[in-house]
Amino acid sequence: MNSGTSTNPHYIADCFSAADYRRLADFIHASSGIKMPTSKKTFLEGRLRKQLHLRGYRSFKEYCHYVFDEGGLVDEETALIDAVTTNKTDFFREPHHFEFLTREGLPHLANRGRGIHHPLRVWSAGCANGAETYTIAMVCHDFAQRTPRFHFDVLGSDICVSALNDAARAIYPHAMIAPVPMKMRRLYLLRDEEQDEVRIVPELRRMVSFAYINLIDPDYRLRQPMDIVFCRNLLIYFDKQTQLTVLQRLCRNLKVGGYLILGHSESATGLDLPLRSVASTVFIREDGP
Repeated sequence: MNSGTSTNPHYIADCFSAADYRRLADFIHASSGIKMPTSKKTFLEGRLRKQLHLRGYRSFKEYCHYVFDEGGLVDEETALIDAVTTNKTDFFREPHHFEFLTREGLPHLANRGRGIHHPLRVWSAGCANGAETYTIAMVCHDFAQRTPRFHFDVLGSDICVSALNDAARAIYPHAMIAPVPMKMRRLYLLRDEEQDEVRIVPELRRMVSFAYINLIDPDYRLRQPMDIVFCRNLLIYFDKQTQLTVLQRLCRNLKVGGYLILGHSESATGLDLPLRSVASTVFIREDGP
């Protein structure tokens, strides 16, 4: 006879009420800018079940009471944001952007002294597990091998702490490196055949750093403005006003003459921004606020 309980350790005793979902969704949107319409209720429920189990709660009602009424938000904020971040990325994803850098972007900047008189600075915003960040480093290092005195550094940032930890480890399943050209595999990847994994070589890792940066935080600051900013497939998670605000702040952290690179379904065209399109989803920053 069914007693109405379950031996599944992830079993949650009650349904996820609309009121509890709204409390969590409103907090996530306010903290990260990520849109949380009602259609994401099932998604969030699935993502949070493990967290409820870890905290020892058998219902979303109890969990929400702990988070919002008993001060639990201090401990749970990171877990809530990690739960809704997608962290989808690959090496050499959207390869036309890296072809643009190799063919036009990096030569253009180097001819104007960027990377010659001081390091070329590149920012990978929303870097997830770091595959994009290390791809950028591979492309820049390859260019540096052919360009006397050229040097660079790359910053990867995200709001998902677990993803940043994975990025700093720089270890990936071997299956992920299929898009990496063979020449770059030999130069920049170390193979662990026993674990079927690869690790980024120390020389390249030294040129890359990672940091927690929330793009909707009005107070975030970079040490110095960037020559190139990648912000790909991130704006799609924001509403229109948040997209504009994020782009305005990215522009303030991008040098005049530097490049902003967006995802294939994103655009800055038609917005009041100091940007001019120079290639598909690639923009150059012009004079302006």
